[in-house]
Amino acid sequence: MLLQLDQRDLLAKLESVKAVIALQSAQKTASSAQVSIVERTSSAAEMQAASAVLAAEAAAAVAQSQASGAAAQADAAHASAEAAVEAIASAKSDIDTARAAVEAAQAAVKAAQADLSSAEAQARKTAADTDRIEALYKEGAASKQQLDAIQAANSSAQAAAMAAKERVNSTKAALAQANARLAAAETMLRQAEARAAAAKAAEKQAQASAKAAKKVLAQAEAGLRQARAVHYGTQTAPQQITASIAQDKSASARYKQALADAKNINLQISYTNISSPVEGVVGQKSVQVGQFVQPGQTLMAVVKIKDTWIVANFKETQVRNMHPGQKAIIEVDAYHGIKLKGKVDSIGAATGSKFSLLPAENATGNFVKVVQRIPVKIVITQKLPKDFILRPGMNVVAKVKTS
Repeated sequence: MLLQLDQRDLLAKLESVKAVIALQSAQKTASSAQVSIVERTSSAAEMQAASAVLAAEAAAAVAQSQASGAAAQADAAHASAEAAVEAIASAKSDIDTARAAVEAAQAAVKAAQADLSSAEAQARKTAADTDRIEALYKEGAASKQQLDAIQAANSSAQAAAMAAKERVNSTKAALAQANARLAAAETMLRQAEARAAAAKAAEKQAQASAKAAKKVLAQAEAGLRQARAVHYGTQTAPQQITASIAQDKSASARYKQALADAKNINLQISYTNISSPVEGVVGQKSVQVGQFVQPGQTLMAVVKIKDTWIVANFKETQVRNMHPGQKAIIEVDAYHGIKLKGKVDSIGAATGSKFSLLPAENATGNFVKVVQRIPVKIVITQKLPKDFILRPGMNVVAKVKTS
C-alpha cells in the first residue's frame, strides 16, 4: 500500500448506517408478523360470509346486464338522433340548392320572354316590309332583288320568333321542374324534422332507462361490496391487509436501502487505501502527511522495474531485413563492457516524427532527404547480473542480427 487517506468520517458514517440496519431489520420483522395476524383474522370471517358474497355477485351480474342493455339502447337512440339531425341539415341544403335553381329558372324565363318580344317585333316589322315591297314590285316600283331580300329577312325573323317561343316554353318547363324539386326538398325537410323529434324523444326515454339501470347497478354493487367486506371479517379488512403488506414491503425496502448504504460506505473506505497496481519504484512523490488532496490529483509516480525493455530508434534503411524474433545485443552506457542478450519483440507502426507533437507535413518535399527513425522494441532474454539496475531513460547501444 502506497498511502492511506483519512477514514474517520467514513467510519463514523458506517457505524450510523449499521445502527439504521439494526432498526430496519427489527421493523421488517414486526411488519411481517403484522401481515400474518391480519390475514388470519380476515380468513375466519371469510368462511361465514361466503354465501352472501355469491348472492350479491349474482344480483350485481343481473344489474350489470340490464345496465349494459339500457346503455346500448341509449347509444342507438343517440345515433338515430344524430342521423336525423344530419338529415335535416342535408334537407336544408337541398332546399337552398332548389331555391337557387328556381331563381335561376325564373331569370331564364324573363330573359327568354324578353328575347321573344324582341323577335316578335322584328318579325312583325319584316312582315310589313315584305307586304310593301311585294305591292311595289307588282306596280314595277321595286326590283326582284329587293323582293327576294325582304322575303329572306322575313323568313329569318319568323324563324327567330319561333325559336324564341320555344326557349320561353323550355325555360318555363325548367322553372316548373325547379319548383317541383323545391317542393320535394321542403317535404323531405318536414319529414326529417318529424323523425328528429321522434328520435330525440326516444333518446330521452332511453337515457332515462339507462339512468335507472345504473342506479340499480350501483345499489347491487354497493350490496356486493358490503357482502365482501363482511366476507373479509370487517369492512376495512381488505384495506388493512393491503396496508400491512405495503408496510412490510416498505420496511423491506428500507432495510435493503440501509444495506446498500453500508456497502457503498465500505466501498468508499476501500478507496482510502491506495495501492500500486505494479511492483516498482516510487518517484516524483509530491504528497505529505496531513496534506489535503483532490480527486484526480497526481500524488506520485510508480516506475515498473521488472520486465524492462529497450526502444531502439533504428534508421529506416536498417530495418529492411529486421523482423520480430531476431536476436539482439544490448550495451548499456552505464555498464561499459557488459553485453546483454535480447530479441526483437515488435517494430513500430510509424516513424518517430509521425508521433511527435507537431509532425512535419511537407506538401512538396525536402530538397535534402532526411533519414527517418523507426522505433523497435527489444526485450531482454537473459537474467540481469547482480546489482545491475535498468531505469527508464537510460542510453543503450542495440545491435540486431539480421543475417
